[in-house]
Formats: sequence, C-alpha cells, structure tokens
Amino acid sequence: MIVGIGCDIVEHELTLKLGWDKNTKNLVRIFTQKELSKINPKQKIRFLSGRFAAKEAVLKALGIVMEDGISLNEIQILKEKSGAPKVKLTGRLKKIAQRLDIHNIQISISHSSNTSIAFALAEK
Repeated sequence: MIVGIGCDIVEHELTLKLGWDKNTKNLVRIFTQKELSKINPKQKIRFLSGRFAAKEAVLKALGIVMEDGISLNEIQILKEKSGAPKVKLTGRLKKIAQRLDIHNIQISISHSSNTSIAFALAEK
C-alpha cells in the first residue's frame, strides 16, 4: 500500500553556486561518508544534485519537512548490485518510518545536462 510520494528537482547550476563540489563542511552535513565515497569526480555535480533531490523526495514521501532534529545524513542513498538506487534510513527518520509502518521506500533518480530529479514512493 502506498503511503506517500515525493519529488524534487535540483539545478546543477545551483549546486555549483552553493560550492558543494568544494565545500567539505557542507557535504558532510548532507551526505554520509559512504555516499561521498561513491562519487565519480567526472560527474560530481550531477551525483550530488541527484542524491540531494533523492533525499528531499524521501522526506516528502514520508510527509516530513525539514525541521529541527532532522538530518539529511539520516537518509542514505546507496546502490543495489544491479545499480538501482536504494534508500536506507537511520536515526529519527527510521523511527518515524517505523511509526508510520513504512517498510519500503522506492527511489528513482534521473539527470539531464542541467538538472537532476528524483521520485520517492513510501510503502506499507
């Protein structure tokens, strides 16, 4: 049963403007070390934009807005062996998902030359 859906889009130009490709302090606030270890330097902006969009889409699918105590590090976007993205929740977000009886979050990430977009689907 579908509990919620979420969508987010990020312009690569904004990611560059925010300096995510160079500002390690901001990166570790948003992304886990495991996520950062997967960056292909040739596609860094695209990767960061897509992963950020995915995290925002997951929040929306859970019906959550950014608030005190919610960290984007509690959403980890990893890959299945097939290469498909998968969501791993930790901390407070994991507890919220459990309380909502959400057992699975499907995620899809796509890119154009200028933007990255992600859709998330939360399921009971």
